[in-house]
Amino acid sequence: MVKMYIKELIDILNAEIVGNIDLNKYFKGICIDSRKASENNLFVPIEGETTNGHKYVQDAIKQGISATLWNKKESSPPDNIGVILVDDTVEALQKLSKAYRNKLKTKFIGITGSNGKTSTKDITAGILSQKYKTQKTIGNYNTEIGVPYTLLSLDEDCEVAVIEMGMERKGEIDFLTKLVQPDIGIITSVGMVHIDNFSSIEEIAKAKLELVNGIKDDGLFIYFGDDSLIKNTVYNTEINKGIRKATFGLNNTNTLWLEKIDEKLDGITFKVSDNDFDELFIEMLGKHQALNALAAILAAKELGMSPEEIKLGLSKIEKTGLRNEVININNLTILNDCYKSNPVSIMAALDIFEMFKGDKKIAVLGDMLGYREMSHNIHYNVGEGLKKYNIDELVTIGVESKFIAKGARENTNIKKIIEFDTKEEAAKYLRKYLNDSVSILIKGSRFLKLEYIANTLKEYNGD
Repeated sequence: MVKMYIKELIDILNAEIVGNIDLNKYFKGICIDSRKASENNLFVPIEGETTNGHKYVQDAIKQGISATLWNKKESSPPDNIGVILVDDTVEALQKLSKAYRNKLKTKFIGITGSNGKTSTKDITAGILSQKYKTQKTIGNYNTEIGVPYTLLSLDEDCEVAVIEMGMERKGEIDFLTKLVQPDIGIITSVGMVHIDNFSSIEEIAKAKLELVNGIKDDGLFIYFGDDSLIKNTVYNTEINKGIRKATFGLNNTNTLWLEKIDEKLDGITFKVSDNDFDELFIEMLGKHQALNALAAILAAKELGMSPEEIKLGLSKIEKTGLRNEVININNLTILNDCYKSNPVSIMAALDIFEMFKGDKKIAVLGDMLGYREMSHNIHYNVGEGLKKYNIDELVTIGVESKFIAKGARENTNIKKIIEFDTKEEAAKYLRKYLNDSVSILIKGSRFLKLEYIANTLKEYNGD
């Protein structure tokens, strides 16, 4: 993690200081949450939508921080710690992260996409860790705050960093990719996510392609080659001539394609078009994860990894939680997939859910966010799409998901459809299945925190 003297920090930020500060004192590591502050950290208080980090500086001081940034517009800076005044603490965090990133000799891989970016990050880091000291974005720290925080968390001797970049609006990927300056950039997919901030899915694709603006001149750009929207957007995007391209997918027109796949509940066995590999296996669920693995393999080969190292790395993946997590409670089996939800990810989860057995199969689906006036139709279409799957009962949670229920009622043969306003009501209802041979899929947008249902059912079982 970042370690530097206060004097160097002040020079980078061109900041003012309050009180007596020992310029030869150092700080080690960044803290943006006072509850997680450690000795010698630099505390960066951030004003958010619901809280202001400046209110918690004394809590961070008690944990032994070295100094704190402070927004000039905030009154009453602390007088018992070194205070560094800046115009905007978020901009200061970003500026510091860029300076630190430029000091590192690390190879950077930047990943974005409407779906699959976190899993691709996990797979890529798992492979690369077999040869290099590798660090990756932890959790969902993929925003204009999370990415700088991740960069500042990298060790000075980190050899490869795998950085996830999220997007809600135009220009965000442009900003993040210029901060990260990836040697390798990956776009996993483009879909109807955060459409409320865009006029069309074509505009989303253009915003994702901002990734190439930061890729180094001799870098590699990897993208999903089966998607005509991505291909057309790449064709119509001005890309530095020094940047090479590689594609992955199912079609044999790609640089690397999937030749064969066998899906089971313990993972995926697959064969790729590169004859240097025999069969490969990853302990993840879903055909889409094999495609994500193809992107990771292309990145690993670019960094000089052998087929043997790559195969071993595929068995060492540290998965981010709340994605296709299988939970067994007595005879009840839960597919807990609560990290996010959109039409594509719902259908991918349902494809996996088809492999699950049980006397009854229940799909628990919550609201999807970010679709503005299209929301009702999009939720309705998801309900209609359930006709392709073997589902005995549908449980919906939230206002928008009532249109999933409506679509299912009017287009499927699902025997029982129940609507709840809250996850608490749904958990209470599902309690009756604890001792039955039942499989349950739980899927919803992150803001709903539907993992509450699985956690509550586990607690009920302990009563």
